[in-house]
Amino acid sequence: MISTEKPDKAASYLLNGRVVIIVNGSPYALVVPAVFSDFLTSPDDKNLNPLFANFIKGIRILATFITLLLPGLYIAITSFHQEILPTELLFSILASRDNVPFPVIVEILLLEISFELIREAGLRVPSPIGPTIGIVGALVLGQAAVSAGIVSPILIIVVAITGIASFAIPDFSFGFHIRITRFLFIFLGFLCGFLGISLGIFVYIGLLAETKSFGVSYLNGMSPIEKTKGNSYFLPPIWKREFRADFVNSTRPKKESAISMKWKYK
Repeated sequence: MISTEKPDKAASYLLNGRVVIIVNGSPYALVVPAVFSDFLTSPDDKNLNPLFANFIKGIRILATFITLLLPGLYIAITSFHQEILPTELLFSILASRDNVPFPVIVEILLLEISFELIREAGLRVPSPIGPTIGIVGALVLGQAAVSAGIVSPILIIVVAITGIASFAIPDFSFGFHIRITRFLFIFLGFLCGFLGISLGIFVYIGLLAETKSFGVSYLNGMSPIEKTKGNSYFLPPIWKREFRADFVNSTRPKKESAISMKWKYK
C-alpha cells in the first residue's frame, strides 16, 4: 500500500482508478492497489515537461540500484574480483587499506551503521540543529576515522554515494526497504562475490514477481510486458494519458475524453 499525507497525491490516484482508504484519527491515507513503479513516482512529475520528468525518473532508478547494490559490489570486487579493476585503482585501494586493522566486512558495516545513526539523529533533534548534526557528524567522524586508520577513504566515498542515492527515493517506506535489503547484498557479496549477488538478485526479483497487492501483480507493467496505454513508469505526452491502468479493472477505462486538445482538432 502507498501511504501519503498529500491530498493532491491521493486525488491523483483516485482519478486513475485506485482506492484511497482514509482512517479516522490517522494523518495518512492508504492507496491500493500499489505496484512497484508507484514507489518511485512523485506527484510533481506530472506537472513537469515529460522530458524533464522522465530524466528524473531515470535518475531515481539509478539511485535505487546504487543504494541496493553499490556496497555489496564494492565488497565483492575487493574480496574476489580484483582483476576487473584498473591496476592503478587497485593499487590505490590496497594502499588506502594498509593501515586498516579490520576486514572489509567489518569496515563497511561500521560505516553503514554510523551513517544510519547520523541520519536518524538528524531527524529526531530540533529542526535548526538537525542539518548541522548531519553535516558536522559526517565530516568530523569520517575524517577522524580515516586519520585513525579505522576505515579507508575509498570506502567512505562508497558509503557516502550510497547514502546520497537513498535520499533520491521519493517514497519513505520503499526507501527503508531498499536500505535494509542492501545489508543482505553486503553479506552475499562478502560470502560469494558476484555469484552471491547474482543469486540474491534472482531470488529478490522472483519474490517481487510473486508479490501481489490486492490481487494485482506488484511488477505490473514490467512483468509481464504488455501494452500500458500511457501508464508505464515513464510518462508519455500529456495528451496520451487519457486511459486508466488496465489492472484496476475500472468500469470507465478513460479518465478524460479521447481528444483532450479540442482546440487543435476540429
